[in-house]
Amino acid sequence: MADGRSILLVAQYSPPSFVVAARRVAGMTKYLARLGHRVTVLTSQFSGEGPIEGAEAVIRTPDLLASGLNWRQRRDRTAGGRAAVGRPPSRAESVLVPDISVVSWLPFALKATRELEADCVITTSPPQSAHLVGQRLSRRGIPWIAELRDGWRFDRPRRDWPLALQRRLDARLERSVIEGADAVIAVTKPIVEDLQRRFGRRVELITNGFDPDETGGNGGFLVDPERFSLVHTGSMGFTGGTSRHLVEALRVLRMESPEVAERLEVVFAGLLSTDEAALLERGDLAGIVRCVGSLDRGDVLRLQRSADALLVVTEGAKRPSVATGKLFEYLAAGPPILVLGAETEAARIVRETGRGTTTSADDPHVIAAALRALVEDGQPTVGSRELVEPYAWTRLAEVYGAVVDEVCRRTGESAAAT
Repeated sequence: MADGRSILLVAQYSPPSFVVAARRVAGMTKYLARLGHRVTVLTSQFSGEGPIEGAEAVIRTPDLLASGLNWRQRRDRTAGGRAAVGRPPSRAESVLVPDISVVSWLPFALKATRELEADCVITTSPPQSAHLVGQRLSRRGIPWIAELRDGWRFDRPRRDWPLALQRRLDARLERSVIEGADAVIAVTKPIVEDLQRRFGRRVELITNGFDPDETGGNGGFLVDPERFSLVHTGSMGFTGGTSRHLVEALRVLRMESPEVAERLEVVFAGLLSTDEAALLERGDLAGIVRCVGSLDRGDVLRLQRSADALLVVTEGAKRPSVATGKLFEYLAAGPPILVLGAETEAARIVRETGRGTTTSADDPHVIAAALRALVEDGQPTVGSRELVEPYAWTRLAEVYGAVVDEVCRRTGESAAAT
């Protein structure tokens, strides 16, 4: 694309941070740049330092989250890939609407935009306060795309605000963003449908995705070739998910079908909260569960490709919009996927692509039956590779680029008309 746009991408979390939001920023930046767009990333120093592939410039502002105030990031890494949950939520977190970042990062981000120019600005949440940067730049005539990775007032990843005044303010902010942006993007179908129903406007679906350039090397990594290896990569306890029902299912399986349990291993790779570590490392799960700690990116991908099956744990009907970022890496990896949470967006995508099976998120006996079927039947047949190609960033970036072009064109036509 010879006439690519200059894009300002506002994202508090970015590479080299390991969080899912940073992986999305990496994919967007790299592949929008390959389409000829010039991408500047405005982000936080809390995400780390260094360049981002494809970015023409990276602006990393100060961020008070480095003091450990944020509920998503409130943890300390320890030896062996463990993580200790820190202090209880601060008073500021429970008071500040829409989120703690309105004071920890937003003032620095707004200051950084004073001299910036772009053809288009994309703001991505959470944190929702990132969209206030888009509102500011929109007033200067810069076309603005607001992207929601989680629901805002819908399917919230944390409990609602305790006070009616806070809820009203939060709802007012949500409305001002959704109605004020030139385009709105959401990453899962339930979020799209909710926004369209409540606000009566067009919302684009652009899911998370996988980078087709990433390869995981050869298989046979950290798994027992004599057993059926079910692998889970990434954090869980920090984002609301829990292995509690899976743990109960493994106990049921060991009690009812000990010979099947002996042929199964469940491997967890990634940071564990102290609560999750306590659940997974209990002595009665010895021989079935292995926790291998935090791995570097290449080893994570290699482990995924080494598995007999890959595991997605959700909260089921409590969070139907969830399609975790690791799901899209799993689609690229190849092994079949087991989703705990048949009602979720993750389950819908797995069924649609023919890449695995889904089951209950919270019934240990149903989960145990699904595990038994996997071990006894071996790897199920997966759908055609062509079915997962729409989730590659090469394709997703083309859709994103079309949205950027549309909002820039509409803004230019409106300016010409006045």
